[in-house]
Amino acid sequence: MDVLTAPVANLLTAWNQFSTKSLLDSLPPSLPVAPCNLGSHNSTQIPIPNSLYFSIFFIFGAGLYLLLLLPYTLRQKQVLAAPLAIGLFVAPLIFTSDSPMFQLVHMGACGCVLMRMIDLYYVTPWRTGKEPTMNLEDWLTEIWKPFRKVPMTKDQLQRYELEMHQSRLRRDQEKRELELFKAEKAKAKLKAKALAEDSQGNEQIAASNDTNDDNDTSSSGSGSGSGSTTPTLRQRHAKTTAAATTAETPTAHSKGKPIRQIYVPRIDPNPQHWSVYLPRWIFYCVMMDIVPFGLSFLTFEQINSFSLPGQLLVTIAVSSLVIFDISLANYSIMFVWAAVTGNLIHDTEWTLVRHYFPGVATSPAEFWRQWHHLFQYIWVDLGFKPVHHLLRKHVTKKTANRELASTLEVVLPIMGVFLMSGVMHEYMMVGMFHARVGHMTAFFLIQGAATILSKALHNTVGQKMHVPPVILIALTWAFNLSTAALFMEPVLQYEGFNIIAKQSMLIRGYNLLRSHGVF
Repeated sequence: MDVLTAPVANLLTAWNQFSTKSLLDSLPPSLPVAPCNLGSHNSTQIPIPNSLYFSIFFIFGAGLYLLLLLPYTLRQKQVLAAPLAIGLFVAPLIFTSDSPMFQLVHMGACGCVLMRMIDLYYVTPWRTGKEPTMNLEDWLTEIWKPFRKVPMTKDQLQRYELEMHQSRLRRDQEKRELELFKAEKAKAKLKAKALAEDSQGNEQIAASNDTNDDNDTSSSGSGSGSGSTTPTLRQRHAKTTAAATTAETPTAHSKGKPIRQIYVPRIDPNPQHWSVYLPRWIFYCVMMDIVPFGLSFLTFEQINSFSLPGQLLVTIAVSSLVIFDISLANYSIMFVWAAVTGNLIHDTEWTLVRHYFPGVATSPAEFWRQWHHLFQYIWVDLGFKPVHHLLRKHVTKKTANRELASTLEVVLPIMGVFLMSGVMHEYMMVGMFHARVGHMTAFFLIQGAATILSKALHNTVGQKMHVPPVILIALTWAFNLSTAALFMEPVLQYEGFNIIAKQSMLIRGYNLLRSHGVF
């Protein structure tokens, strides 16, 4: 009997110790301990009601989108879009809201739409000569693009997949052209070497003829020797030419444009009802409640006083919170769309359905390939493509070293993508917290350099030696956590992790029970 009662008695004793008044009194009277500091209370920003604050986005952002539908000329649209774009940029820096969560969503939306509109109205026309004109179908596709990576109809889905396939063909063609250039360069070296050997052999033959020109027999022998030597040189030249031809053969078929192929786009063969993805949505909801509840007990000073493992745990928690928040928003929109239209969910259509947590990435390059991708197309269009266009137009054609030009075309456009991402995050941090600029840009530029380096190592060293994935995952975690301090600096300094505290059910329940004296 004692065997059964002893554990229960120990459990009660531990509970009594836990529930002593001194321990309960040590708990904070309300959560969060340090509410999110928007920074606007000590600035010149003008506080306005939430409804009016969010109307700024609809006035300027929706105006820019609607302008795409109007049949104006390129110059007219650029002139009309300029004040709308300036207003979209400046208004969130002048006005502020009392709701941190509301302001975060608004700043993110303004930043993304602003960058997209600059690309559509100014950058793309300069780069491609295409006017920013859309019909209603393309306009709806543009609105859905952050959440759905393809348009809403099957025909548009196939068109999207076809464009992606053609893009892959163009990349393969560029790669084959580079290989062809290297083969031609090697062929030229072999020809030069063969000519040098021919000239050296002719000099030896001439010297032999001059030595034996007085002796007819010797001269005749010398002639036969010349006849025997010449075929040898010809054979050597033939071998050299054959080697050059062999080097050229693998890439000879790559001349000209890519062969037009019949391509059948990939379509999800097994679409699911939205309820199949409901467990994921519930998981994100639960984590979006648990993580803020735990962080709401902390202040910036306490986090700074933590040891290195404690600070790493806080960094992981805040980073996971970003992933859970983005995934929850995407799944919620997907559920609403499926419920309204009655359509099934195709995993090839929605941006984050096939998304998985990037914590198992084996390199920085793979980590960013696994990231949420919601606004990746904005940074690619405004960062990657213009830089690549400038290099092709002004650098590649004028650079004699094709390998250097090819390297620049790989490195600089990728850095342009990360630069655009850093600029948008800087805009959000300045608008919300009036934080000092530089932290976000430095973080994303470092990550961009690491992405390029990891891809280069994978294509060189990674092809010669095998490293266990566990080690690569650990190294990726170590690098990301060591650089995350730059990204987390403004977020932690202004208690930005408490932005969604008012939406947490655990925090609300804690404050309710604490205010009624339950504990």
